[in-house]
Amino acid sequence: MTLFRSCLAGVGIVTVIALLMLANVAHGGEAYCDACKGDSGWSGDKALDQIGNPNAGAASEVMPGLSTAQKNRVGIWKEPLSGFTNGNATKTAASAPDNKAPVTDKAAKTVVQSKPVEDNAAIVRSTGARSMLVPIENVSATDILLDISEKPPEHIQGSIAIPYTEFMNNGSLLSVAEISKMLGDAGITRTDPVVVYGECMPCGGGPAPATYVYWMLKSMGQENLRVLDGTVKDWAAAGKPVTNETAIRPSKNYTAQFTTDLIASYDYVKSGSAQIIDARTLQEFGNGSIPGSINIPYESVIAGNSRIKDETKLGRVFSYLHKNQPVVVYTNTGIKGSVEWFALKLLGYDAKLYSYADYYQNNQIATSQGNASKATA
Repeated sequence: MTLFRSCLAGVGIVTVIALLMLANVAHGGEAYCDACKGDSGWSGDKALDQIGNPNAGAASEVMPGLSTAQKNRVGIWKEPLSGFTNGNATKTAASAPDNKAPVTDKAAKTVVQSKPVEDNAAIVRSTGARSMLVPIENVSATDILLDISEKPPEHIQGSIAIPYTEFMNNGSLLSVAEISKMLGDAGITRTDPVVVYGECMPCGGGPAPATYVYWMLKSMGQENLRVLDGTVKDWAAAGKPVTNETAIRPSKNYTAQFTTDLIASYDYVKSGSAQIIDARTLQEFGNGSIPGSINIPYESVIAGNSRIKDETKLGRVFSYLHKNQPVVVYTNTGIKGSVEWFALKLLGYDAKLYSYADYYQNNQIATSQGNASKATA
């Protein structure tokens, strides 16, 4: 599977980029709403349990009877199972307030719940963070505001609108050439200052579509790019004008400079050179994950339902990671994973985005080829 479809001749990039499939393989059309549902629409079969089990095969008796999440807790996190036994693992996850992910208290060595008051605390951004997340008051008249929401009731006055679903076909991103034409037709060039904002409106909101488009545009080589630190409602609350109309700009020529630097591949993930984060829910992680991955649910980086937490809180979320080692973030399709990828980049990590769908498909192919080789040996 690929990130962009293979029509890349116009930008001089190698045709097949076997890197990242940001699609719902079983239900391609559901990839859109997955951005707001936690990627829950895609599911594999029982083979996922073997893929996600670090002790699968001959060594599976090491910790018999434990779920994948528990085995990763011991084998990867190096934490005891106290407070995370077979009997209460699901109960602990289900009882988390507002579906917020449990976090590990290092002193107590048990799973504790995040405090709801944390979401209501003031969010403080550093100067560096503001280069990625622009405060509403810092948006200038020269910035091009790009609303990527699906069917929003109102827009920021003067913004142009391209729903993020327009960049996709059957759950897969369009080719670089197709996206370049779409951006150019909307009056955007690669050197324009662009501020992305918007939510998955039909699904209840959330920053994933905006961070996903940010990641896509960065891969296209967009030079001056930020995400709005807030929503259109926050914009209106600040006394700034909103409207139900969108702006129309003269068409331009968008010349992409595509890069794979932000995209993980199956081979890269298998190489063991990066720390692997499963950004899905604890329940999804427990049902099967990439061997060696650790579970940090995407909701851990979101304050409330719309804004990314500040750097102090994000630092605590990622406290187990090594800052000098690359990180790969994945969810089933990658859309939700983009929020956590964005948060890691905010903190200065070398982070790439990936999808479990791509891993599962490639792992199935590798397994089949291995079995075929053994049969002919």
